Amino acid sequence: MRALFFLLLFINLVFALYIQLEPDESRAPLPSELQAKTGPSSEAAPPPPSICLEWEAFAKPDVVHVEAAISRHNLDGKLKSRTMGMVPYYWVHIPPLTNKQHVERKIGELKRRDITTYQIVEGDSKWNNAISLGFFEKIEDARALLAALRTKRVVSAIIGARNVEQVKFVAENSSSDLEGRLEKLKAEFPNSRITKTTCERGAGTHGKGNTAEQ
Repeated sequence: MRALFFLLLFINLVFALYIQLEPDESRAPLPSELQAKTGPSSEAAPPPPSICLEWEAFAKPDVVHVEAAISRHNLDGKLKSRTMGMVPYYWVHIPPLTNKQHVERKIGELKRRDITTYQIVEGDSKWNNAISLGFFEKIEDARALLAALRTKRVVSAIIGARNVEQVKFVAENSSSDLEGRLEKLKAEFPNSRITKTTCERGAGTHGKGNTAEQ
């Protein structure tokens, strides 16, 4: 009996030792093992914001002259126009004339006096057959143009006020070369300005369109 007792005791001890030494597959992995399994994060850092050049600001009726200058400087496709809302401007203009013949005679007078920047207002508005000579955000700039016109004997021009759409031109993917070319273009429009800004995400662009007026 005693031999059987010791035999059973020996078997129990061996079984207990086996259980302690058996590897536990359910244990939590060590930090080094976890890092090896997960590896570095797969999320890429967001790209840095791109820089745009903004050339502003222009009254919508004057945009035709700006776009002509853009073409002369071979910048077609480099600049996109964006509307900025209605803004009050000081308007240097010749009031509406009686008919087309009168307008043509007045345009002839302006050309003979070396005035080439103008635009005939056409349509069914109260400004039909007026001759626009320029829009200005500051009254001082409007008065300076009017004084220059007076020296050329243009006495029918006056300063008025109108609310018109304001427009800016945006150059995306700017570069030092593009910035230099845009600075040369700006020299033709001394009242304009160029600023660097973060490009707007998903901002709509606009081409030529109708202008709301008051």
